[in-house]
Amino acid sequence: MSQSQRASEISSAGAPTADVPAATAKKVSLPKHILFSTLATALCFLLLEGGLAMLGVRPAMEHQDPYLGFSSHTPLFTEQVDAQGQVFLETAQNHRDFFNVQRFPKKKPMGTYRIFSLGGSTTYGHPYFDSTSFNGWLREYLLGIAPEHAWEAINAGGISYGTERDVRLMTELSHFGPDLFLVYSGHNEFLERQIHTEINKSSGLVRELNALARHTRTATVMESFLGLVFRPKSHVVAPGEALEDDPVTLLDNTLGPSAFSRDAAWQAETLRRYRLNLERMTVIAQAVGARVIFITPASNLRDVAPFKSEHRTGLSEEVRHGWKELFDQARADFRTNALPTNGLAALDEAIRLDELPANLHYVRGRILEKLGRFPEAKAAYERAREEDVCPLRALSTMRPLLLGVAAEKKVPVVDFERLIESLSEHGITGGRLFLDHVHPTVEAHRLLALEILKTMEGQDWVHPDWDPARVQEVTQKVLGRINTRTHSLALMNLCKTLGWAGKREEAYRAGLRAVDLSPEIPEIQYEAGLAANLFGRPDEAIAHLRRAVELNPKLADAQCAVGVLLETHGDLTEAISHLRLAIQHGKSKNKARDQGNLAKALELQQGRSAKP
Repeated sequence: MSQSQRASEISSAGAPTADVPAATAKKVSLPKHILFSTLATALCFLLLEGGLAMLGVRPAMEHQDPYLGFSSHTPLFTEQVDAQGQVFLETAQNHRDFFNVQRFPKKKPMGTYRIFSLGGSTTYGHPYFDSTSFNGWLREYLLGIAPEHAWEAINAGGISYGTERDVRLMTELSHFGPDLFLVYSGHNEFLERQIHTEINKSSGLVRELNALARHTRTATVMESFLGLVFRPKSHVVAPGEALEDDPVTLLDNTLGPSAFSRDAAWQAETLRRYRLNLERMTVIAQAVGARVIFITPASNLRDVAPFKSEHRTGLSEEVRHGWKELFDQARADFRTNALPTNGLAALDEAIRLDELPANLHYVRGRILEKLGRFPEAKAAYERAREEDVCPLRALSTMRPLLLGVAAEKKVPVVDFERLIESLSEHGITGGRLFLDHVHPTVEAHRLLALEILKTMEGQDWVHPDWDPARVQEVTQKVLGRINTRTHSLALMNLCKTLGWAGKREEAYRAGLRAVDLSPEIPEIQYEAGLAANLFGRPDEAIAHLRRAVELNPKLADAQCAVGVLLETHGDLTEAISHLRLAIQHGKSKNKARDQGNLAKALELQQGRSAKP
């Protein structure tokens, strides 16, 4: 074999070149190869993270969390250090769309009594905020008429939160020196269960790895890039589609009444989990020496129709048609007659065909109330709530579960449900003390705070001075903080909630009231425009949206909304102008939507120009 042939064989076998003699070459072992590759990858990652940080890129987890409350990597409170070096806990940025901003010392000062309020949007104070929630009222009354302690009342109520996530949250809060937990939960159990079901479609490991990745800038940039590369060719927001103005998460308006269907086994499991979670919360609190008070959830029976009604399965089209005729007859009789006895008879006949639809029992309650048969009316309203396929109000079956856990664990109960009934005409709760289906008025929140204070006094945990003058002073102090802007923003929030829940007329009315109070706030004009469009008033919608962008041209979602509506009405020139502004001022997560809308409008304009 020639020397050249030998060199060729060595080279083709991957041996060292002439610069490194073959005799002295050493093959790198597999473990070392893996180690070197890992270190090189880590170094590149760190350099990339550092470069992105210098460019101002923020990890997605800092400002949005798609598994809000279901991941172990999403604490509600994060540490902040003030100029004096004192460590405070403050509501994390990625939770501020769903929680009030709260701040308190990490190390509880001596003599301080620390209270955490947990629950859903009622605890939050929606559609207002913490200052007029029962938590806010309680804080002011404690500071004003019970000066025996330095009081901290921290609002940890989260929009759409139920007991599943409250258990996780209480575990976090148990490390911060709690003395008392107030738990008002029950309205969101089925909504939360639906969210949890969606999340559980992926494995726990995948969810945790995804959450960890979202703490990095690199993954955030890749997610945004892939979203642009693989976006749909043309995602056009239809005129009836609510436009996004908040980060899209699994807690946002992605789960409305249409996501629910009748499922007895699923409902039973949800109730079982509710009871279990109440038990778990008492165990967590008692383990750190904290007390607990349960609050029974109350809801609006009279002035909110069921969110979703369904017939029993297997009903023929002929029977459905007959049922509807009887139901329509009853509604017409209720609207036109002072004594709608014929309507009641029609509903009794409809019940024999199918007794499950929730709207049947609601209309029956209205008729019975009009006839002065109030106990029967209340029972019918309660049945309507129980048969609601989209149960966004705590069911009657949940009350004995809560009371049972309270009795077993020796937990005091504030019976808010019975309090509200005692203040309602004929014991039928309605719009006098509720702003919508479950959210109490400011006055109802105040009354609840006083009941909590009385319960604490009954347990010998506090000794308030009930001097009427002092109580009135505190009351006026809180009410004095509520100005026109506060009321209008609350109505705007209410408008959004009602629109999500499918209550389009109620949302429209709330939007109009908000605009009447504060027509100069662009966000209010925007929400009123969306509500008007959903209610079938497109001209009013366009007027509100035009006003919104006049007030704030950088309000990208309003630019998008008015652009889509104008395009639908054939005003392509103005539509394209608004859609371009939406792209200019919009968030990166909405680029695909806005670019798709603009592409559709340009395509229509081009087609119009091409016509002879």
